[in-house]
Formats: sequence, C-alpha cells, structure tokens
Amino acid sequence: MALTYDGTNGLFTRLGALIYMADAVRTHQANLKTLLANVQAEYSSTDAYMIDVLSGSIEQSIREAGGVLSTVKAAAEKTLIEMTFAEANLSSATNTMTRKDLTEALIWLIRQMDADSETVDGQTVNKSALAVGASNNGNGKFLYSFTAPNILLGSTNEWPNIRSEVLEVRCIEDGSSGSLSRGSEVFQVRGQPSYPNLDYRWPAGSGTNMQLVSTCASVDNGFPGQNILHNSDLEDQTSNVPDRFTVSSGTAGTDFLTETTAANVYRGSSSIKMAASGATFKIRQQLADFSGTLGRLTADRSYVIAVAMKKDAGATGTFRISVQDASGNIIDSGNFYFSTTIAALTTSFDIYSTTLRAPRVVPSECYLVIETTVAVATAAAYFDEVILAEMMPIAPGGQAISIIVGSSNWAADDFARYYFTNNGDGYTTGKFVRAFDRLFDMYGKGLSLPQNYAGTETILDSLIA
Repeated sequence: MALTYDGTNGLFTRLGALIYMADAVRTHQANLKTLLANVQAEYSSTDAYMIDVLSGSIEQSIREAGGVLSTVKAAAEKTLIEMTFAEANLSSATNTMTRKDLTEALIWLIRQMDADSETVDGQTVNKSALAVGASNNGNGKFLYSFTAPNILLGSTNEWPNIRSEVLEVRCIEDGSSGSLSRGSEVFQVRGQPSYPNLDYRWPAGSGTNMQLVSTCASVDNGFPGQNILHNSDLEDQTSNVPDRFTVSSGTAGTDFLTETTAANVYRGSSSIKMAASGATFKIRQQLADFSGTLGRLTADRSYVIAVAMKKDAGATGTFRISVQDASGNIIDSGNFYFSTTIAALTTSFDIYSTTLRAPRVVPSECYLVIETTVAVATAAAYFDEVILAEMMPIAPGGQAISIIVGSSNWAADDFARYYFTNNGDGYTTGKFVRAFDRLFDMYGKGLSLPQNYAGTETILDSLIA
C-alpha cells in the first residue's frame, strides 16, 4: 500500500487545510496591523494617549493569534509523523522509520516522494551582480554557491529556502596585526535580521553572523574552508616539477617548467610555465596520502577549484584541473573539474574558478590532476596558486561561501555584497515548499521536498485550501 498524497485522507490534502488555516491567521494578524496603523494616523503625538487602550489590545490580539499558529503547527507535525510512521511500518514498506520523530518523518517523506516520482512546485533563487568596496585593497574573489547536496534532495538542484536579503562579507582582521598570516584574513559574514518561523514578519533574512577565513594556496592541507592541497602555491619545485606532485605525462622542463620572472608569477616567487611545445602534459597530487597531501574530499559538500592564470599573446590550448580516481576517471561521473581554453585568458593574471559538489561516494584513492587536454601552441601560458577548498555554508539549507585571496592581500574593511532573491516570497509559487519551511524549518534542517520547476508537479499548490 502506497502513501496517499492527495485526495481523500491524503497527506498533502490534510496539510493543505492546516496551511490554509495558518495563512488565514497570518492574514488576520496583518489586517489588524493595517487597521491599527490607519487609526493611529488620525492622531497626533500629543493626543495618541486617547487610543492607548486600543493599541495595547490590538498587539495582544496579534500575539494571541500567534498562539493559534503554534497549535496549527503542532497538528501539522503530528499529522506528518503519524501518517508517515504508519506507512513505514507496513509489511510492504520499502522505506523505514525507526521512531516517531519530525526529522525522521521528513526524511522518510522525501525518500518516498522520490520513489513515487511525486513533486511539488519549486522555488528558485537568484543573486545580483557582486558589489565590492571601491577602496578594497584585496583583489581576490568572493564566491557563493547554493547548489543543493545530493543526499535526500532528489530532483532539487538548488537550496530552495535561501532568504531574500543582502549578504555582506567584510574583513575584520588582516595580516598587519601580526597575529595572522597574510592570505588568512578574517571576514565577518552578515545577513539581515531573522524572525521565528511563526512570526508574521517571517521569512525576512537569515540572521547570519559568522566569521570566515580567506582561502589561499599557501595554506597546506587546511581545515574546512581552507585549501586542502599541499604546495599548490608552487613555491617549492625540483627539476621543474612542483614538490608533492608527480608527472603522469609530458616532459618537465620542455612541456612545462618552473617560471620565476616576476611578471609571470601571481603570488610568491614561482609559477608554472606551459610551453608551446606541441605536446600535452599531466601532473597530479594524491589526496589523503603522505606523499601528496593529507587533505581529502568530504562527500556531498560544496567545493571550489580556483587557479590564477595568464597567457602570452596568441597562446592557444585547453587547460583543466580535476579530481580523478586511480584509473584516471574524473569523479562525480566526469563532472568534478574546472576547464578553460588558453585563448580565453588575458595577458594579465586573473583568478579563474568554479564551484561544484563532491559526490555522495568519494573513491578511496583520489588525485588532484592539472593537465592540458589540448596542447599549448603559438605562445606560452602560466598558472599559479591552485586551490581546492570546501566552501562554508551559512546554514544547513543556505548558501556556501569562499573568499579567495588575490595577488594583493585583503585588508581590514574590504567588503563585498550580494543580494539574493527567492521567487517564493510573494507566496504565488512554491507554496508547499514555503509552508514546509515555515512549519518544519527545512532551511535549518537542510532538507527539501522534491521539486518540479516546469509546472508539471504532481502535488498541486491548490491543495492549500
């Protein structure tokens, strides 16, 4: 027997009625606020005392209505838990629950919806162009990712419950204090005010207030948020090969070689020159191994691959950084890589990057591979400061952040801002997504119902009635 999703005694039909009731209560709260403001506009500051009793009474009524929301929430939780637990314990069940618990019930439901190809209308998130401080000293990159994890999120591609807000990162401590290494500056990450899920002002902002250390290639096998490679700043090289790297193909000193000319180095004193030799090359560093780096990939986490690159005029070819298994296959079904054509580079260094997600299963033997897949031709190109780092999330269901150091270090008060918008804010799309977040804190749990973005969802928002 399968879970009944809609229709008579359907889970979403029942939840839809409860959500509709909660919506009506919130509308009542908002109307009381509007009506009170309308009355207050008719009184000056000197005679507002005449309606003190009304103001206090209305505020009390709004708070009392909030109590109704709490009981609706409790009823929705019990409905979800009891109906999923009953289905999970049938002899024919293929998806199990061990106890009557809200998170267990949500996980069970998500898995069952995936198995039954059931979806709700999706919400999408967009971000504005990056705004940076005009007087910033640092020239690195501010990177954000809101790609959802692979586990438990089915057809959801991105976190759907990210808050609409300005998210700002600002440097609060730099290397001039002497207590920090240059390239490891501390940033404050701030969102906008948040409110409890049942508050009439919800969802508002994320309330984020966290610190984050910038990411630099000179940090070796770092903790989460830092570069996990070793010697990927390329400062230590022996016979044209970076230490802790091995050559898989190509000839060191011919196809690639140590470069120390200042104009061709991004940070430090050395980089790698990719010569126009007509041949490709491949070098690699083993992850989670003493011969390479002790750093390792954590499954199902957001990562950034970044590298500083430039070319001499006219250079062509194709450059790629990837994580590969012992057989030379790029992990995550061939998707865990950064690639660029040499022709797309400029004759000045810039940071090139991509954000991606580690697969659910990371092979036990992995390598960071740097290679040319089409040989460099006509003129040389250069790369420096290779970074592979886990990005740090602001919440279990929120965006992840990485702050990459450039050729000039970040300085105190350097900042950048993004503005994120969620199309579910108007409550005209993705109503079940928004309601589940409000009732069950999907944002805080890092969970999401399977979603459909094409208007062909199987569970309709019209059930909220």
